[in-house]
Amino acid sequence: MLDMLRPYWYPVAPLGALGDGPTRLKLLGEQLVLWKGPEGRPVAMKDLCIHRGAALSGGTIENGEIKCPYHGWKYSASGACTHIPALPPGAPIPAKARAITYPTRAAYGMVWICLGDGSTPFPDFLSDYEDEAIWRQVYVDHYDWKTSAGRVVENAMDFSHFNFVHMGYTELADGPIIKPYEVERNERGFTYAYDDGHLLREYVVEFPFIVHDRKRVTNPAGGKTWSDSGEGSSGDVTLLSFFATPVDENETRIHVMVTRNHSLDRADSEFTGGFGVVMGQDQVIVETQRPEQIPMDVSEELHIRLPDQHAILYRRMLRELNLPAAYMP
Repeated sequence: MLDMLRPYWYPVAPLGALGDGPTRLKLLGEQLVLWKGPEGRPVAMKDLCIHRGAALSGGTIENGEIKCPYHGWKYSASGACTHIPALPPGAPIPAKARAITYPTRAAYGMVWICLGDGSTPFPDFLSDYEDEAIWRQVYVDHYDWKTSAGRVVENAMDFSHFNFVHMGYTELADGPIIKPYEVERNERGFTYAYDDGHLLREYVVEFPFIVHDRKRVTNPAGGKTWSDSGEGSSGDVTLLSFFATPVDENETRIHVMVTRNHSLDRADSEFTGGFGVVMGQDQVIVETQRPEQIPMDVSEELHIRLPDQHAILYRRMLRELNLPAAYMP
């Protein structure tokens, strides 16, 4: 499954975490080195010197290039080796002396990496919320869970557990019985919405591992969640964005962003203060799920159509990753 996920884009760190030295990280089971190249642009490479396999992350950054700690070979941001200290001045550098590089992007305050060729469409849902005069966008934190990215996404999509796992924080205002709702597939993933009498929760799933939960107050008197400010006002929107980055098959780093159009006088840290509690409540449950990977056989777990229809579609889309193109819908 991990090989099938290489064409997609994943956030790996907030931009502010990109320091002056190299950083070692793992994505889809592969060890990478992330560093700041010319003009501050993020550079991602396989954490491997082509010479003797040493980890480039143990080296240094010098004049916009990364230097291997073993024999001092230097690589530019393009991956080309620019200097081999053991060679005499003027000696040619072999054309095969290259580090393996991967496409990167800086977006929404985070560094993104693609382990494919970068041609897969970049997740663009948050681009509509970058007007700071209307919206306040903040990177909350990252959370490391010992489970698969698929399990994380299914949890973020699911609202039928709120009245059991998140009592007192983000319950459905009209109780645990799930009313009918529609799921619509699109070229990027799928969408659905649910109105609990207090909030209209509009979900946008950017396949495979991004979930946006847009909560709009429709009835200020209908209830209260951790994200409401005072009594709240109709039209208040709190957008929760979950980015599940697969470290490997059974370990996931979740990056979380919150965007809002209200309570702008409150400090971001104060506004998002209750979020860690909610994430901790979910982590306790999700890390117990077995198997850690979502079963692809629909008969392995019982599905109830009304509350689970978004998960049924999501699992279908995951199965399609492993199907020949002729079988794709």
